[in-house]
Amino acid sequence: MTLALRRGGPPRAPRLVLRFALLTGIALAIASVAIFVMVRGFVTTQARDAVEQNTRFVAQAVLARELAPGDFDQGLNSARRRALVQLFRQQVMIDDVQSAALYDTGGRLAFSTTELSGAQAPPRQTAAEIRATLAGQKIRTAVEKTDGPNGSSRTVLRQLVPVWFGDHAAGVLVTERDYAPIARSVRATFVPIALVLEGLLLVLFVSLFPVLRRATRQIDSHIEEIEHQALHDSLTGLPNRVLFHDRIETALANARRTGGRAAVLLLDLDGFKEINDALGHASGDELLRELAIRLRGTLRDTDTIARLGGDEFGVVMPAGGADDVLETAGRIHDAVDEPFEIGGLSLAVKTSVGGVLYPDDASDADTLVRFADVAMYAAKRNRTRIELYNPAAGVPSRESLSLGSEFRRALETGDIVAHYQPKVEVASGRIVGAEALVRWDHPERGIVLPSQFLPVVQKAGLMGLLTSLVLQRAAAEAATWANDGLDLGVAVNVDVDALLDPAFPRRVAEVLEETGLSPELLTIELTETTLMADPIRAGYVARELSAVGVRLSIDDFGTGYSSLGSLTALPLAELKIDRSFVGRMTESPTDMAIVRAILDLGSNLDLAVVAEGIESARARELLEELGCTLAQGYEFGSPMSAARLAAFLQSLREVDYLQLTA
Repeated sequence: MTLALRRGGPPRAPRLVLRFALLTGIALAIASVAIFVMVRGFVTTQARDAVEQNTRFVAQAVLARELAPGDFDQGLNSARRRALVQLFRQQVMIDDVQSAALYDTGGRLAFSTTELSGAQAPPRQTAAEIRATLAGQKIRTAVEKTDGPNGSSRTVLRQLVPVWFGDHAAGVLVTERDYAPIARSVRATFVPIALVLEGLLLVLFVSLFPVLRRATRQIDSHIEEIEHQALHDSLTGLPNRVLFHDRIETALANARRTGGRAAVLLLDLDGFKEINDALGHASGDELLRELAIRLRGTLRDTDTIARLGGDEFGVVMPAGGADDVLETAGRIHDAVDEPFEIGGLSLAVKTSVGGVLYPDDASDADTLVRFADVAMYAAKRNRTRIELYNPAAGVPSRESLSLGSEFRRALETGDIVAHYQPKVEVASGRIVGAEALVRWDHPERGIVLPSQFLPVVQKAGLMGLLTSLVLQRAAAEAATWANDGLDLGVAVNVDVDALLDPAFPRRVAEVLEETGLSPELLTIELTETTLMADPIRAGYVARELSAVGVRLSIDDFGTGYSSLGSLTALPLAELKIDRSFVGRMTESPTDMAIVRAILDLGSNLDLAVVAEGIESARARELLEELGCTLAQGYEFGSPMSAARLAAFLQSLREVDYLQLTA
């Protein structure tokens, strides 16, 4: 079904009553004419048959007995003619018969009742008509107009009846009756019948109207329901993507006409997938319905709020400028910030909003939606909650879109692999662990580094799947190393979505159970940025992870803004000094001081400290002088596949000297 969006109101249902009345009226008119003709023809035939039976009786029962074959000869004597006149007057000239005549088989007139009064001419027949009547051996009847007295015309019923004597045809009797009484009889019979039938049709026609009216109302209701379902979201009742796009076009048309502006906002819920996973889809649906009610109450009557799919919503509104967009986005945030009571639980939900202005940023609906999507993901990525479109930020390129599509397939085909960079003791060079670093082994591009595909993964919302895949892969490899007698710990980086997911600790426990890896051999690396995104939720998840038995490490330490109080409140086991400080400490006294301070902090808090980014022997020597015990970097080894790392460690074990060489 193709549904056209009508401006100014909902689509109107077909006028079925009017169409029915018109078509039924035409059908009844045709039926009435047909009934009239059929009844009239039937009654007329019946009347003629009755007259024909009477004439046949006269011819067979009276004339055949009273006439003689000679009466059809010309030249009857006067006595016989007077006898025939008397006979016809008494037996034939009855029931409106106006004239009669006898014709011989050759079509010649033998006798005519005009001799009775001379007022009318005898019925004239051709020889061909006489022969046809005798050949058919039946009465021939016709209604004709003839000349009457004083030059007037009259309608008569003329009948030709063969007269037989035994098996010999003597001639034909021709009679003419006045048709007016027959016509009156026909009318008196068929008119009441026709009126009764026409009345029944009219009653049927009228009685169908209430039924049709009810059916029309039901059809109207069904059509409206179908159109509503086609243009609205079934869960929330909000406009869907189709109607949202149409409302954007309407807003743009109004803005062009008035010289004003319009804005498009996109928003989604942060962590909605985790709510669905933890509480079930029924609770997720209840949350979306409650959110739709709040958003309706937040926006103006001139604004349109639509559900575009999943937890993504869109707003189109007239706007005076960026301040209007920010104000509306702020009201949306205030509405969402209020806890939702779902299934007896109080849920705190956050949202990210991206906005774009017409005509400042784009001039067509598709581009506006695309730019608003870019702004929304910028708000999500930057943790700013609200972002207006920034042209300098650019939009996804064709290559990045292609990568996003290919990455989904790569997750299924096994092209996403983990490489491992050794973590070593600075003094001895002994390998004590490894950090899992994700790589994409692309069939055409070769090894694709995270810096190239992680932005695409974040945009596509696939970080959760990627984290689970790397976690499973790293734990399985570490378990294999342990079975081979190589008790190396493995570290896995997790993003903010995992750290804020209440179900993540349970997933980690499941992976440990599936792979058989001891919890103390698994380190979960976090960043200060992820911890500060939502300290309360992050702290809860971190403590749950510690309860599972895994070690927690702060990666890139020194680049964030976490307080010492927040660090001491978490069950941490390790700090990793960011590579930017380590790389510059050989030349910068300031960076040297920062590294020394972090080492002292770790020592005072009883935390292991790992220096990242060691790429020179000089940096290694300085770290050893500062008392740093653990380090990573190309000075000790580049990231390598699990099989290569295992083979390398095995070769070192065979010579009983686990130390990396240049």
